[in-house]
Amino acid sequence: MTQKLLLVDFENVQQVDLARLDETYEIIIFVGATQKSIPIELVVNAQKLGSRIEWQRVDASGSNALDFFITCQLGRVLETSPQLHCLVLSKDKGFDPLLRHLNKIGLKCKRLNSLLELDPNATQADEANPNYKRVVELLGKSEKKSRPRKLKTLSQHISSMFQKKINQTEIDRIIDILFANKLISETNGIITYEF
Repeated sequence: MTQKLLLVDFENVQQVDLARLDETYEIIIFVGATQKSIPIELVVNAQKLGSRIEWQRVDASGSNALDFFITCQLGRVLETSPQLHCLVLSKDKGFDPLLRHLNKIGLKCKRLNSLLELDPNATQADEANPNYKRVVELLGKSEKKSRPRKLKTLSQHISSMFQKKINQTEIDRIIDILFANKLISETNGIITYEF
């Protein structure tokens, strides 16, 4: 059975449903120096994984500091275990050139926007969700220049679409599906729309 390593950019992706991962995964979650809290549900689910999960607190801050720690760890792991299939969970497309290079030299690496990408059936069910459909429809009708450029403003924009009547969990799920379906991407904190 192929062993997999999931490297999580927790500064960039807070929706980490560890229940989606089978026993072939080992996980390293990288937490930024300025991050002060981790959702209790994630911690409880992480405890169930025992030694298969590791937390790395990045003690430096600055532009892309956490990304460099992930990249360093990826290199160290692949140097000693080139047969591993490595996945980077991050919405930041800045990892893509490196991962393309590693694949060209015969290693197995991929970036995921969301763990939902591991199960295509999960995103198909959500695409039928009327809230998701409405967000795609309204964003599609708006001018590209007027669409939110940051995750925080996209979240606020979606909330206002529903007159603040849907909860943050639902908003986060809609954004995850947008990423999983590659309708949006993020590079250096700026969102790009692919529709």
